[in-house]
Amino acid sequence: MKKLRKLSVFLLFLVAASFINSHALGRFYIEEPFQRGDFGNAYVTVRNNFRSDMDDVNVKFFIYDLGLIYASGSSDIEDNDHVVQRVSMYIPKDVPPGDYLTKITAGNDDFRDTQHIYLRIV
Repeated sequence: MKKLRKLSVFLLFLVAASFINSHALGRFYIEEPFQRGDFGNAYVTVRNNFRSDMDDVNVKFFIYDLGLIYASGSSDIEDNDHVVQRVSMYIPKDVPPGDYLTKITAGNDDFRDTQHIYLRIV
């Protein structure tokens, strides 16, 4: 029984590791600093390192302290290819200036890759 439990934990780890090591998020360019009361844009490269196409992939930005979420449109990515996705973000006028911890996520229903950055708002 112990061997079966260890084997199932090991197999679960292998499956999880295959998703964790996908590294879909590539380079990104953010038009910083963002101006309060205006739109800013971010451009994110999403790579498909899998051996099959990825459907309905989008990029999301979540600014923790402000509770703001922005998303790109969806794209399909051929195997071993990449796309550049644009995320347009409106920053409300009442947001205090500063650097905000922001989570960038690329993914769909089958995978997810995340990075954290600081986004400057003036």
